[in-house]
Amino acid sequence: MNKIIKFKINEIEPEKDIVFKENGYSSVKNIPEKIQNLYEESLNIFRGNSNPVGIYSEISKDEFAKIFFGEGNNSDEAPIRQIYPKADNIALFAITLGKKVNEKIRELFRKNDFALGHILDCIASLAADNAVRNLEEFTIRLHSVSVFAALRSSPATAGYAQTRHSDKSTGQAEKNEEHQEDLLTLAYSPGYCGWHISGQKKLFEYLHPEKIQITLNNSFLMNPLKSVSGVLITGKREIHKFKNSFSFCYLCKTKSCLERM
Repeated sequence: MNKIIKFKINEIEPEKDIVFKENGYSSVKNIPEKIQNLYEESLNIFRGNSNPVGIYSEISKDEFAKIFFGEGNNSDEAPIRQIYPKADNIALFAITLGKKVNEKIRELFRKNDFALGHILDCIASLAADNAVRNLEEFTIRLHSVSVFAALRSSPATAGYAQTRHSDKSTGQAEKNEEHQEDLLTLAYSPGYCGWHISGQKKLFEYLHPEKIQITLNNSFLMNPLKSVSGVLITGKREIHKFKNSFSFCYLCKTKSCLERM
């Protein structure tokens, strides 16, 4: 079942130093006043024109396989191919900041206000990424609660509440806590890590992001532009680990995948 998720703007807007770091400044202290003012103006525009919302749906491994292999264009090296079969939980998602902030960015560039447009574009991109991180955290909390509930209701732990101090129940509780701490949810998107961009087609057919005003063009690009879609894979931390030395990794500009793991 699809869930619509609203994000609070103050929870996803990027920190000031991260915005400036993205623009080549190593320290906030060394930034000229003019640039500081442009940042404040851009942030106000972002806050007044963003409507961050997401759509989310849990999915079985078999259902995800149909979506992932989609049009048959994925790289044979795609790490998701080895990751998703080991997952504890899989969910599709799409997130957008809405049309207005994208229109503001285009408007500023049309007016040749490149500095303000660039900073606003940077803030919006980082905010979209933060929304994905928030959804990862939401998913891990949701899954941890469901795992705990399942363990409590299982025959082996049915007496947990009444026998809190017994060796058996205490040991089970400790195992549950260890399991939760070892869980990690990471997002993977079509167009990255060997998952071909055409994977958007099957993803959209299943998830229906048009419910939150996201559409897909013939090149599989999303509109509004500041939108992100993909899959959230929850499992033991170790299943997400891989070396970023695949052939498609040379096309990646950020090389940030391993930082998330």
